[in-house]
Amino acid sequence: MSDKTEYDTILSLARKSNFKKIMIMRDSWNTGNWCIVNTIKIRPDGKHCNPYGYIKYANGNTFSGYLPADNTYSWKLIKVLDENMKVIK
Repeated sequence: MSDKTEYDTILSLARKSNFKKIMIMRDSWNTGNWCIVNTIKIRPDGKHCNPYGYIKYANGNTFSGYLPADNTYSWKLIKVLDENMKVIK
C-alpha cells in the first residue's frame, strides 16, 4: 500500500516544481498511465486551478485538454520536465 502523503493537488505539485511542466499520475490509475501538465490557470482564490495537458493511457489511448479531478489530493509527481508550464492568472 502506498503512502498517501505522496499525493497532492495538481496546483501544489506545479508550485513545488517551480511551474515547470510535470509528468504526473493519478492514484486510481493503473501502471503505464501518465499525464503531462502543460498549462495551468490559477483561479482567483489562489487555491484552485484549471489544468490542461496530455494523458497517455497504458492501452494506447490518449487525451488532450482539461484534466479532471485537479483539486483532489490524488496526484503523484513522476518527473519534472525542463520546459516551463504556461501559467494563466
